[in-house]
Amino acid sequence: MISYAEAHGTKKVVVVATLHWATTTRLCLALAGAGLEVTALTPPDHALRGFNAVGTRPLGRTRNDSLRRITRAFHDIAPDIVIPADERAIGFLRMLYTRAILGKGPRPLELAQLIEASLGAPSAFMFACQKSQFIELARQEGLLVPKTKVISDVIQLRKQIAKARLPVVLKRDGSCGGVGVRIVSNVADAEESFLELRTAAGPAAAVKQALKKLDVGYLERLYRRGPAIALQQYIRGWPANRAVVCHRGQVLAGLSVEVLQTSGLAGPASVIRVIDSREMKDVAAHIVRRLDLSGFVGFDFMIEAASGRPYLIEMNGRPTQICHLKMDAASDMLGALAARLSATPLPPTISNVAGCTVALFPQETWRDPDSHFLTSAFHDIPREFPEFAAAYTNCVPEEPADWARILRRYLFGTRQSVLNSASNQASSARGISRGQTQTPARS
Repeated sequence: MISYAEAHGTKKVVVVATLHWATTTRLCLALAGAGLEVTALTPPDHALRGFNAVGTRPLGRTRNDSLRRITRAFHDIAPDIVIPADERAIGFLRMLYTRAILGKGPRPLELAQLIEASLGAPSAFMFACQKSQFIELARQEGLLVPKTKVISDVIQLRKQIAKARLPVVLKRDGSCGGVGVRIVSNVADAEESFLELRTAAGPAAAVKQALKKLDVGYLERLYRRGPAIALQQYIRGWPANRAVVCHRGQVLAGLSVEVLQTSGLAGPASVIRVIDSREMKDVAAHIVRRLDLSGFVGFDFMIEAASGRPYLIEMNGRPTQICHLKMDAASDMLGALAARLSATPLPPTISNVAGCTVALFPQETWRDPDSHFLTSAFHDIPREFPEFAAAYTNCVPEEPADWARILRRYLFGTRQSVLNSASNQASSARGISRGQTQTPARS
C-alpha cells in the first residue's frame, strides 16, 4: 500500500532546539509519524541523535556558529517550515530574519520568506518574548487579562506593592518554564525577588554566561537594556492553556487543557485534563488573527476560581508540550499542519488519548515516580518508541554541557577509568593465582 507521504510528496520540517527538552523529542517523533521529513538542529548531547525516525544536525557551540549552521541547514534542506523549539531558538530566528531583511547572508529573500511563513508577521517575534507588551496588547484588544505594570526600580515596586492586593506575581520578559516568575506575598519577598530577577539578566550574569559558554555573543547584553520586569495581579484559581497550529492568522487546529499538576510552583504542567472552553478558543483565535501568526503557538491562562473565567497571562511562540495530543480532527495539530503543507486532506484522525486526564511522560514520572496519576490517568508513554522511554527514564539536563562540565566529566571519567582498569587488573591477577593453585596446567 502506498503511504500518504509517498502519494502526496514528503514535506520537510526543520526544528531548531537549543535546549534538551523531552517535549522536543516527542514533537519531532510525532511530526515524523504524521508523514513529514524532520531534521532537528540540536546540542550534541540531545537524545534525538539516537532516533532513526528523525534526522539531526549539530547546533553550534556559540551563537554565531549556531546562526551559520541554521542558515546552512535551511539552504541544504530547503524546508517547507521551520519550528523553533524554545525561546532561545526564537531569538536565533529573529536575528536571522533581521539580517535577511537587511540583505545580509546568502539568499536573504528566501530566508526571510521562510521564517515569516513559519512564524507569521515580524510582530510575532517581539510579542512572543516580551510578556509585558503582549499583555498590554491583549488589554487594548478588550481581552480579559490581569492588571500588569512594568516596574523600573525598587522604589516604584514599593509604591505598587502598597496599593496591590497580595500575593502578586513578578515576571521577567524573555523567560520561560516558570524560570522568570516569582509569586510574592510581602514587600521583603517582592524586593528580594525583583533584585534576583534583574541580576539574573544583568551585566554580571552576561559576563558569567560568556565565560561559562565561551561565547562572546552573551556580551551584547552589556550594551542593551535589561528585560522588563512586570508586577502582575495574582489570579486565584488554577492554570490552563491552549495550544494551536495556525497559518497566516487562521487557527488550523488546537487543544485546550487545564492543569492538575505542575513540576514546581510555577513550572510546566505534568498532568492535564482536556477541556472545551469557548472563551479560551475565542481568545486564541483573536490573538492569532490580530498578530497574523503562523506555526505553533501556546496561550497560558489562569481560570479564576470565583467566576470560572479564564484570564490570559502569556503567549509562547513555539510548540508546547501538548501539541502531539489529539482527540479529534479539531485538535489534531500535527495532522492539520501536514495537511496544510501538502494541500491535501489527511485520513480521519484517530485519538491518541484514552480519557480526558493525561499524565505527561516523562514530566510526571520525573516529578513523582509514585504519583497516583500514573495509574489513575492516561499515561502518555509513546509505546511505538520504546527507546523514548529508555532515553528519558531519568532526568536529563536541559542546558548543553559547557566547558567546565565537559572538563569535569573528562577528568573524573578518566580517573574512574584508571581506577576501574587497576581493579580489573587486580582481579585478573587474583584469578590467575587461584587457577594455578587449584587447576594444574596441562602438559
